[in-house]
Amino acid sequence: MAMNISSARQKVGALDLEVNWMTKILFIVMCLIAALIIIADGFIGQWYFKYFRLILLLCAIIPISMRINLDFGKIWYSYCIQNDSEIEDCIARNSTIPEELGRVQFLLSDKTGTLTQNDMIFKKIAMEFALFDEETQGELQTMLQESCAESQGPYGDVQTNDQETINTGIQADGKKKRFKKREQKYVVRDMILALCLCHNVTPVFPDANDPSKKEFQASSPDEIALVKFAESMGILLEYRDEAYIKLTNANNEIEEYDILQNFPFKSETKRMGIVVRHRQSSKLMFYVKGADVAMIPKVKPGQRDAC
Repeated sequence: MAMNISSARQKVGALDLEVNWMTKILFIVMCLIAALIIIADGFIGQWYFKYFRLILLLCAIIPISMRINLDFGKIWYSYCIQNDSEIEDCIARNSTIPEELGRVQFLLSDKTGTLTQNDMIFKKIAMEFALFDEETQGELQTMLQESCAESQGPYGDVQTNDQETINTGIQADGKKKRFKKREQKYVVRDMILALCLCHNVTPVFPDANDPSKKEFQASSPDEIALVKFAESMGILLEYRDEAYIKLTNANNEIEEYDILQNFPFKSETKRMGIVVRHRQSSKLMFYVKGADVAMIPKVKPGQRDAC
Protein backbone atom coordinates (compact mmCIF):
# COMPACT_ATOMS: atom_id res chain seq x y z
CA MET A 1 0.00 0.00 0.00
CA ALA A 2 2.85 2.38 0.84
CA MET A 3 4.50 1.70 -2.54
CA ASN A 4 1.24 2.48 -4.37
CA ILE A 5 0.92 5.82 -2.57
CA SER A 6 4.48 6.99 -3.27
CA SER A 7 5.20 8.78 -6.52
CA ALA A 8 6.95 6.91 -9.32
CA ARG A 9 10.72 7.30 -9.54
CA GLN A 10 12.16 8.68 -12.77
CA LYS A 11 14.43 6.18 -14.47
CA VAL A 12 17.88 7.66 -15.14
CA GLY A 13 20.93 5.65 -16.15
CA ALA A 14 24.15 5.66 -14.13
CA LEU A 15 26.04 7.05 -17.13
CA ASP A 16 23.64 10.02 -17.33
CA LEU A 17 24.14 10.69 -13.62
CA GLU A 18 27.92 10.62 -14.07
CA VAL A 19 27.75 13.00 -17.05
CA ASN A 20 25.51 15.37 -15.07
CA TRP A 21 27.95 15.35 -12.15
CA MET A 22 30.92 15.99 -14.43
CA THR A 23 29.03 18.85 -16.11
CA LYS A 24 28.40 20.50 -12.76
CA ILE A 25 32.08 20.18 -11.80
CA LEU A 26 33.21 21.69 -15.12
CA PHE A 27 30.74 24.57 -14.73
CA ILE A 28 32.15 25.38 -11.27
CA VAL A 29 35.73 25.18 -12.66
CA MET A 30 34.75 27.50 -15.53
CA CYS A 31 33.32 30.08 -13.10
CA LEU A 32 36.47 29.88 -10.92
CA ILE A 33 38.78 30.40 -13.92
CA ALA A 34 36.76 33.45 -15.04
CA ALA A 35 36.89 34.82 -11.47
CA LEU A 36 40.69 34.32 -11.27
CA ILE A 37 41.17 36.21 -14.53
CA ILE A 38 39.07 39.11 -13.23
CA ILE A 39 41.05 39.13 -9.98
CA ALA A 40 44.35 39.09 -11.89
CA ASP A 41 43.10 41.96 -14.05
CA GLY A 42 42.42 44.03 -10.93
CA PHE A 43 38.65 44.67 -11.31
CA ILE A 44 39.28 47.44 -13.86
CA GLY A 45 36.21 49.12 -15.38
CA GLN A 46 32.96 47.22 -15.66
CA TRP A 47 34.49 43.96 -14.46
CA TYR A 48 31.15 42.15 -14.11
CA PHE A 49 30.52 42.48 -17.86
CA LYS A 50 34.00 41.07 -18.45
CA TYR A 51 33.18 38.21 -16.09
CA PHE A 52 30.13 37.08 -18.09
CA ARG A 53 32.08 37.61 -21.31
CA LEU A 54 34.78 35.28 -20.02
CA ILE A 55 32.17 32.67 -19.08
CA LEU A 56 30.83 32.74 -22.63
CA LEU A 57 34.38 32.40 -24.00
CA LEU A 58 35.20 29.51 -21.65
CA CYS A 59 31.93 27.60 -22.18
CA ALA A 60 33.75 25.28 -24.58
CA ILE A 61 35.11 23.57 -21.46
CA ILE A 62 31.70 21.90 -21.06
CA PRO A 63 31.42 19.27 -23.86
CA ILE A 64 27.82 19.82 -24.96
CA SER A 65 28.38 17.57 -27.97
CA MET A 66 29.05 14.65 -25.60
CA ARG A 67 25.39 14.57 -24.65
CA ILE A 68 24.35 14.39 -28.32
CA ASN A 69 26.92 11.68 -29.02
CA LEU A 70 25.61 9.65 -26.07
CA ASP A 71 22.05 9.87 -27.39
CA PHE A 72 23.17 8.68 -30.82
CA GLY A 73 25.06 5.86 -29.14
CA LYS A 74 21.96 4.79 -27.17
CA ILE A 75 19.90 4.73 -30.35
CA TRP A 76 22.52 2.47 -31.96
CA TYR A 77 22.60 0.19 -28.89
CA SER A 78 18.81 -0.17 -29.02
CA TYR A 79 18.92 -1.00 -32.72
CA CYS A 80 21.57 -3.68 -32.19
CA ILE A 81 19.61 -5.21 -29.28
CA GLN A 82 16.42 -5.41 -31.32
CA ASN A 83 18.15 -6.98 -34.34
CA ASP A 84 20.42 -9.42 -32.47
CA SER A 85 19.90 -12.94 -33.83
CA GLU A 86 20.82 -14.52 -30.47
CA ILE A 87 17.91 -12.82 -28.64
CA GLU A 88 14.99 -13.12 -31.05
CA ASP A 89 11.68 -11.33 -30.37
CA CYS A 90 13.46 -8.78 -28.17
CA ILE A 91 11.81 -5.35 -28.53
CA ALA A 92 13.63 -2.16 -27.51
CA ARG A 93 10.73 0.15 -26.69
CA ASN A 94 12.97 3.15 -25.95
CA SER A 95 16.62 4.18 -25.86
CA THR A 96 16.68 5.64 -22.35
CA ILE A 97 19.02 3.27 -20.50
CA PRO A 98 20.34 0.52 -22.84
CA GLU A 99 23.89 1.00 -21.51
CA GLU A 100 22.65 -0.15 -18.08
CA LEU A 101 22.52 -3.74 -19.38
CA GLY A 102 26.30 -3.86 -19.02
CA ARG A 103 25.97 -3.18 -15.27
CA VAL A 104 23.27 -5.79 -14.54
CA GLN A 105 24.19 -8.20 -11.72
CA PHE A 106 20.75 -9.58 -10.79
CA LEU A 107 17.74 -10.16 -13.07
CA LEU A 108 14.29 -10.11 -11.41
CA SER A 109 10.99 -10.56 -13.26
CA ASP A 110 8.00 -8.66 -11.88
CA LYS A 111 4.33 -9.67 -11.79
CA THR A 112 3.25 -7.24 -14.54
CA GLY A 113 5.13 -9.20 -17.20
CA THR A 114 7.51 -6.39 -18.11
CA LEU A 115 10.41 -8.86 -18.30
CA THR A 116 8.32 -11.90 -19.21
CA GLN A 117 5.82 -12.75 -21.96
CA ASN A 118 3.35 -10.13 -20.70
CA ASP A 119 0.78 -12.91 -20.26
CA MET A 120 -0.63 -13.06 -16.73
CA ILE A 121 -2.17 -16.20 -15.19
CA PHE A 122 -4.67 -16.21 -12.34
CA LYS A 123 -3.15 -18.23 -9.48
CA LYS A 124 -4.95 -17.55 -6.20
CA ILE A 125 -7.96 -15.75 -4.80
CA ALA A 126 -8.54 -14.76 -1.16
CA MET A 127 -12.12 -14.33 0.06
CA GLU A 128 -13.54 -13.58 3.49
CA PHE A 129 -14.28 -17.21 4.31
CA ALA A 130 -11.61 -19.13 2.34
CA LEU A 131 -8.50 -19.04 0.20
CA PHE A 132 -8.56 -20.80 -3.17
CA ASP A 133 -5.55 -21.70 -5.30
CA GLU A 134 -4.88 -24.06 -8.20
CA GLU A 135 -5.32 -27.15 -5.99
CA THR A 136 -8.70 -26.07 -4.58
CA GLN A 137 -10.24 -24.54 -7.70
CA GLY A 138 -12.42 -27.65 -8.04
CA GLU A 139 -14.27 -26.73 -4.84
CA LEU A 140 -14.77 -23.21 -6.16
CA GLN A 141 -16.18 -24.53 -9.43
CA THR A 142 -18.54 -26.92 -7.59
CA MET A 143 -20.02 -24.10 -5.49
CA LEU A 144 -20.43 -21.98 -8.62
CA GLN A 145 -22.30 -24.75 -10.46
CA GLU A 146 -24.63 -25.30 -7.47
CA SER A 147 -25.53 -21.62 -7.23
CA CYS A 148 -26.13 -21.34 -11.00
CA ALA A 149 -28.40 -24.40 -10.89
CA GLU A 150 -30.46 -23.10 -7.93
CA SER A 151 -30.87 -19.46 -8.97
CA GLN A 152 -30.72 -17.13 -11.93
CA GLY A 153 -28.52 -14.06 -12.18
CA PRO A 154 -26.59 -12.18 -9.50
CA TYR A 155 -27.56 -12.07 -5.84
CA GLY A 156 -29.45 -15.34 -6.30
CA ASP A 157 -30.11 -15.85 -2.59
CA VAL A 158 -32.24 -12.68 -2.45
CA GLN A 159 -35.50 -13.70 -4.09
CA THR A 160 -37.51 -10.47 -4.06
CA ASN A 161 -38.91 -8.08 -6.61
CA ASP A 162 -38.49 -5.10 -4.30
CA GLN A 163 -35.40 -3.50 -5.87
CA GLU A 164 -35.54 -0.63 -3.36
CA THR A 165 -35.22 -3.11 -0.49
CA ILE A 166 -32.15 -4.68 -2.12
CA ASN A 167 -30.47 -1.33 -2.78
CA THR A 168 -31.15 0.43 0.52
CA GLY A 169 -31.95 -2.36 2.99
CA ILE A 170 -35.19 -0.54 3.99
CA GLN A 171 -38.50 -2.33 3.56
CA ALA A 172 -41.73 -0.74 2.36
CA ASP A 173 -42.99 -0.35 5.96
CA GLY A 174 -39.93 1.71 6.84
CA LYS A 175 -38.23 -0.97 8.93
CA LYS A 176 -34.67 -1.96 8.28
CA LYS A 177 -34.45 -5.35 6.62
CA ARG A 178 -32.12 -7.81 8.28
CA PHE A 179 -30.15 -9.83 5.78
CA LYS A 180 -28.99 -13.20 6.99
CA LYS A 181 -25.41 -14.28 6.45
CA ARG A 182 -25.00 -15.34 2.85
CA GLU A 183 -24.02 -18.84 1.81
CA GLN A 184 -20.57 -19.29 0.36
CA LYS A 185 -21.78 -20.53 -3.02
CA TYR A 186 -23.76 -17.34 -3.70
CA VAL A 187 -20.86 -15.12 -2.66
CA VAL A 188 -18.61 -17.15 -4.99
CA ARG A 189 -21.02 -16.65 -7.88
CA ASP A 190 -21.22 -12.89 -7.34
CA MET A 191 -17.43 -12.73 -7.16
CA ILE A 192 -17.00 -14.63 -10.46
CA LEU A 193 -19.70 -12.48 -12.07
CA ALA A 194 -17.82 -9.36 -10.98
CA LEU A 195 -14.74 -10.67 -12.79
CA CYS A 196 -16.83 -11.26 -15.93
CA LEU A 197 -18.65 -7.90 -15.88
CA CYS A 198 -16.33 -5.26 -14.42
CA HIS A 199 -13.59 -4.95 -17.05
CA ASN A 200 -12.79 -3.50 -20.48
CA VAL A 201 -12.26 -6.84 -22.24
CA THR A 202 -13.83 -7.43 -25.67
CA PRO A 203 -14.06 -10.94 -27.18
CA VAL A 204 -13.16 -11.12 -30.88
CA PHE A 205 -13.40 -13.96 -33.39
CA PRO A 206 -10.59 -13.88 -36.00
CA ASP A 207 -12.25 -16.66 -38.00
CA ALA A 208 -15.92 -15.94 -38.64
CA ASN A 209 -16.48 -19.57 -39.70
CA ASP A 210 -15.06 -20.98 -36.46
CA PRO A 211 -16.69 -19.38 -33.37
CA SER A 212 -14.70 -21.67 -31.06
CA LYS A 213 -11.54 -19.65 -31.77
CA LYS A 214 -12.06 -16.71 -29.48
CA GLU A 215 -9.51 -14.08 -28.49
CA PHE A 216 -9.65 -11.28 -25.94
CA GLN A 217 -8.60 -7.68 -26.42
CA ALA A 218 -8.00 -5.38 -23.45
CA SER A 219 -5.85 -2.47 -22.32
CA SER A 220 -3.90 -4.63 -19.84
CA PRO A 221 -3.09 -8.37 -19.53
CA ASP A 222 -4.42 -8.60 -15.97
CA GLU A 223 -7.95 -7.86 -17.23
CA ILE A 224 -7.69 -10.76 -19.69
CA ALA A 225 -6.33 -13.03 -16.93
CA LEU A 226 -9.40 -12.35 -14.76
CA VAL A 227 -11.82 -13.08 -17.62
CA LYS A 228 -9.96 -16.29 -18.54
CA PHE A 229 -10.12 -17.42 -14.92
CA ALA A 230 -13.89 -16.85 -14.89
CA GLU A 231 -14.18 -18.90 -18.09
CA SER A 232 -12.17 -21.72 -16.53
CA MET A 233 -14.73 -21.73 -13.71
CA GLY A 234 -17.62 -22.00 -16.19
CA ILE A 235 -18.85 -18.44 -16.81
CA LEU A 236 -18.08 -17.53 -20.43
CA LEU A 237 -17.95 -14.03 -21.90
CA GLU A 238 -19.77 -14.44 -25.23
CA TYR A 239 -20.26 -10.84 -26.39
CA ARG A 240 -19.69 -7.29 -25.22
CA ASP A 241 -20.15 -3.81 -26.61
CA GLU A 242 -20.71 -0.37 -25.11
CA ALA A 243 -24.26 -1.15 -23.94
CA TYR A 244 -24.62 -4.93 -23.68
CA ILE A 245 -22.88 -7.99 -22.19
CA LYS A 246 -23.80 -11.59 -22.89
CA LEU A 247 -22.60 -14.45 -20.67
CA THR A 248 -23.03 -18.23 -20.46
CA ASN A 249 -23.09 -19.38 -16.84
CA ALA A 250 -21.89 -22.67 -15.35
CA ASN A 251 -25.35 -24.19 -15.92
CA ASN A 252 -25.10 -23.47 -19.69
CA GLU A 253 -27.77 -20.77 -19.44
CA ILE A 254 -27.57 -17.40 -21.18
CA GLU A 255 -27.37 -14.30 -18.96
CA GLU A 256 -27.82 -10.86 -20.51
CA TYR A 257 -26.84 -7.53 -18.95
CA ASP A 258 -27.48 -3.96 -20.02
CA ILE A 259 -24.62 -1.55 -19.29
CA LEU A 260 -26.21 1.51 -17.72
CA GLN A 261 -23.02 3.36 -16.79
CA ASN A 262 -19.33 2.65 -17.12
CA PHE A 263 -16.62 4.27 -14.99
CA PRO A 264 -13.22 3.66 -16.66
CA PHE A 265 -10.08 3.19 -14.61
CA LYS A 266 -8.23 6.40 -13.74
CA SER A 267 -4.84 6.80 -12.13
CA GLU A 268 -6.28 9.45 -9.79
CA THR A 269 -9.04 7.25 -8.34
CA LYS A 270 -7.15 3.92 -8.81
CA ARG A 271 -10.42 2.08 -9.43
CA MET A 272 -13.07 1.35 -12.06
CA GLY A 273 -16.75 0.50 -11.89
CA ILE A 274 -19.75 -0.52 -13.94
CA VAL A 275 -23.53 -0.35 -13.39
CA VAL A 276 -25.45 -3.19 -15.08
CA ARG A 277 -29.04 -4.48 -15.18
CA HIS A 278 -29.69 -8.20 -15.33
CA ARG A 279 -32.39 -8.55 -17.99
CA GLN A 280 -33.95 -11.77 -16.66
CA SER A 281 -34.41 -10.56 -13.05
CA SER A 282 -34.22 -6.75 -13.58
CA LYS A 283 -31.73 -6.49 -10.73
CA LEU A 284 -29.37 -3.52 -10.74
CA MET A 285 -25.76 -4.20 -9.74
CA PHE A 286 -22.83 -1.85 -9.25
CA TYR A 287 -19.46 -3.61 -9.45
CA VAL A 288 -16.28 -1.81 -8.42
CA LYS A 289 -12.68 -2.97 -8.38
CA GLY A 290 -9.36 -1.22 -7.85
CA ALA A 291 -6.21 -0.93 -5.82
CA ASP A 292 -6.26 -1.85 -2.13
CA VAL A 293 -5.68 1.76 -1.04
CA ALA A 294 -8.78 2.82 -3.00
CA MET A 295 -11.08 -0.08 -2.06
CA ILE A 296 -10.47 -0.57 1.67
CA PRO A 297 -12.16 2.74 2.63
CA LYS A 298 -15.17 1.75 0.48
CA VAL A 299 -15.83 -1.48 2.41
CA LYS A 300 -17.61 -0.66 5.66
CA PRO A 301 -17.89 -3.14 8.56
CA GLY A 302 -21.05 -5.22 8.29
CA GLN A 303 -21.33 -4.78 4.51
CA ARG A 304 -18.55 -7.10 3.39
CA ASP A 305 -20.90 -10.02 2.73
CA ALA A 306 -22.78 -7.94 0.16
CA CYS A 307 -19.68 -6.57 -1.61
